[in-house]
Amino acid sequence: MKKIFLVLFLMCAFNAAAEPKIDYSKSYYVSSTAATEQYAIFGSFDGNIRLIDAQTSDIILLDNAHKKPVISISVTGEGRYMASAGQDDVIIIWDLEKLKEIKRIVKPGMGVRAVVLSKNGEKLYIAYPSVIYEYETKNYVNTGLYEGYKNGIYSISVNKKGNILAAGSKNGDIYITDLEKGEITDTYSAGRQLIMSLDFADDKDILISGGYDNTVRIYNVGKSRPIKEFSLFKDAVKSVQLNKSGTLAAIGSSDGTAVIYNISTGQVKGQTISEDGEVTSLSAPKSMKFIVYGKGTAFQEERYGVISYPDKKGVFRKLYSMQESDIIISERGYLTGRGSFGEYISSYSHGNKESMQDIMEKYFRQDKLRVNLD
Repeated sequence: MKKIFLVLFLMCAFNAAAEPKIDYSKSYYVSSTAATEQYAIFGSFDGNIRLIDAQTSDIILLDNAHKKPVISISVTGEGRYMASAGQDDVIIIWDLEKLKEIKRIVKPGMGVRAVVLSKNGEKLYIAYPSVIYEYETKNYVNTGLYEGYKNGIYSISVNKKGNILAAGSKNGDIYITDLEKGEITDTYSAGRQLIMSLDFADDKDILISGGYDNTVRIYNVGKSRPIKEFSLFKDAVKSVQLNKSGTLAAIGSSDGTAVIYNISTGQVKGQTISEDGEVTSLSAPKSMKFIVYGKGTAFQEERYGVISYPDKKGVFRKLYSMQESDIIISERGYLTGRGSFGEYISSYSHGNKESMQDIMEKYFRQDKLRVNLD
């Protein structure tokens, strides 16, 4: 009996030492995501936005972005511009090349639900509970007002051509708006529960939806019946995204699942279900070379962002963030990243409260600060 106890004790000690220990007392949770071919983008409950370089893991903090949680982020097709919307009813347009704010649009008390930029960046659409505003980004003049969404708007997406807008409602309806005619031309019935996420493919007018009925539906625009629907999940589908051709879908669920699904074959290409916590939001660039998602809500102890690489088995990085510091734990078992490390954090394997400088000097070689995925 003593021998068995000793073995169990040693196993527990080894596992405890192997797992990174982070102080979660001031961590935020990821409330929205987006992705360009260069950046994984995390919008947080604290109102800040963090851009993570997908190759180097360098962290760029856009602080003081919003005073309340960032609930929606959209990027243009080439990744030059970004729009963010917060629960503070502030919409911000960003230049990602210059890393600076361009414009703020504020409509107090309107209750912004979602924001989307057209692929070419010429138009901005802002969804409120029952109306969608259109802005021309050249001079930010309000050029359109779309109404008739009777059951509330919770998600929106615009096709690459910029002539069709889809809006998801609280009762499962998807409203198809012809932006040239300025009217709703069709309504798809996608279950009877809230539609959380919508996305168009680039090459074809294929639309994907996900919502509270745990089901993903895929439509050919112009046909109200889905060409495919499936339910792989035990809880709500929080986020859906299509690749450029509409053959692959990145999907995140409240049951903790994040997958890339091959629509043609019905096979799961990449999957991560190994950790507890909801997927709060999920995104991917149209190439699907990586997936970005948040894990853990405000009520769960462990909260972090993940960058997962489906073509490189087991390769991922976690972003842990406190109010004044960020830290990346890579798949290779060392720390990297950029941030303000004024406060003390728990060290990688020893659980001691140490500064970032102490951690780097004691436990990590400087030549390992750049992540190598090959």
